[in-house]
Amino acid sequence: MRFQVLTVALCASMLLSGCGLVLGISPGEYDPDPFGLDDGSGGAGGSDVGAGGGPGGAGGSDAEPEIPACTALLDDLEDGDGAILRCKDRVGSWYTYNDGTRGGTQTPLPGRPFVPVSPGHDPSEYAAHVAGSGFVSRGAGMGFDLNFAPGGAKLTYDASAYSGLTFWAKAAAPTHIYVNFPDRNTDREGGVCEGSGCGDHFGEGIDITTEWAQYTVMFDILSTDGWGVPAPPAFDAAHAYSVEFHTAKSTVFDMLVDDIAFVP
Repeated sequence: MRFQVLTVALCASMLLSGCGLVLGISPGEYDPDPFGLDDGSGGAGGSDVGAGGGPGGAGGSDAEPEIPACTALLDDLEDGDGAILRCKDRVGSWYTYNDGTRGGTQTPLPGRPFVPVSPGHDPSEYAAHVAGSGFVSRGAGMGFDLNFAPGGAKLTYDASAYSGLTFWAKAAAPTHIYVNFPDRNTDREGGVCEGSGCGDHFGEGIDITTEWAQYTVMFDILSTDGWGVPAPPAFDAAHAYSVEFHTAKSTVFDMLVDDIAFVP
């Protein structure tokens, strides 16, 4: 099954207490403003004196740092925050989702801060992590947007210059997952599908083992389950929304993902 419906409602705090990390990993540092978009004028603990608060002060220039050109690397998690590596026309954050099954457990919960954990794929310090069980309708997983800045609109990203995706992963127990690529035809944000006809994303199934290993999924072999309406003929890489690591219904999962990159 390669589909999911994002559940954005926050789960009860008692749900969180039932989600333990079984891999012996520790959390990274949570950055509440990973993209540096906060001007420092609001929020608890914010200072009224900004970077340009006085002559001769450090960082007194109003010039914004230049955003670098994109490379194939999407995220190596080494900055320890919940954002992918920002570059020109590419900005997004990690998230988790599930089908909303009552009694299901997941760490981290949807809508909560996504904090990388340690250790990652050697010699990496951090990796993305999700764990859970009990989702019996459509499953659960984690992913990241490709062009969705905080406070902005969710937009598509043109990945047509690439031919696939590669990443490192491991799981607490052998786990079958689907690497999905929501695009404008399968994601409701695209305005093409409607209601229950959305969510049949193009993807490919892989088997993750208990040891770190590299996996590669090529765009030209992606397929859907065939129930989406309409039924697009192929993945629209020029209008991709996100990348998701999805587990099917009734799967017990505890997995790590690191060093995610496009394949040229």
